[in-house]
Amino acid sequence: MKQYTFMKHFLIVFSALLLPVVMLFVFLPLHDASAVYDGVIRLHVLAHSDEEDEQKLKLSVRDAILSAFGDVINEGESKEEAEALLSSLLLDIELLAEETVKAAGYDHDVTVSLCREYYPTREYEGMRLPAGEYLSLRVLIGDGAGKNWWCMVYPPLCTSSAEAGEALSEAGFTPSQVRLLTEDEDKEYVVRFKVVESVSSAWKKVKGWFS
Repeated sequence: MKQYTFMKHFLIVFSALLLPVVMLFVFLPLHDASAVYDGVIRLHVLAHSDEEDEQKLKLSVRDAILSAFGDVINEGESKEEAEALLSSLLLDIELLAEETVKAAGYDHDVTVSLCREYYPTREYEGMRLPAGEYLSLRVLIGDGAGKNWWCMVYPPLCTSSAEAGEALSEAGFTPSQVRLLTEDEDKEYVVRFKVVESVSSAWKKVKGWFS
């Protein structure tokens, strides 16, 4: 009985120590994913609502921004240069967005900022960006309660006609980072989630033995 109690307590303590280590291994960003987060700037336009006319307005604001400032932003030869250009243009971008909204007959406030935002995994034009926190040029129209639209202003994949892989390579992304962004499924993430599933399954069995 004492041996049974000792083993039970040992397994509980061992599992309590092991589980945080496993979870840390699984959910810390991969090296390539971390580099992706640090090397990308996203344009994020949030519509006032999901009404059809509000969604059209969102796209009109997007088009106006990219038409007026896309080429200027693309002059940045690094993420840092692109960020500096965007910072210097924030007021001009906001004024243009406001003018576009008013010209369409709306009186929504518009707020433009350069900030970090969390995104789920998203697909765009043959690319897949892993979930995580990215620097964003955030354009909030009115309440910002409608479906949003996004693209990448750096590397310049909002207006560029180049293939995604080519544009990413030109921006300095490594081959493994390009694969992370352009392949349908990243095997390293699958492996990590398999680890969680295996540990969870094994722990349930151990608990069953001593329950």
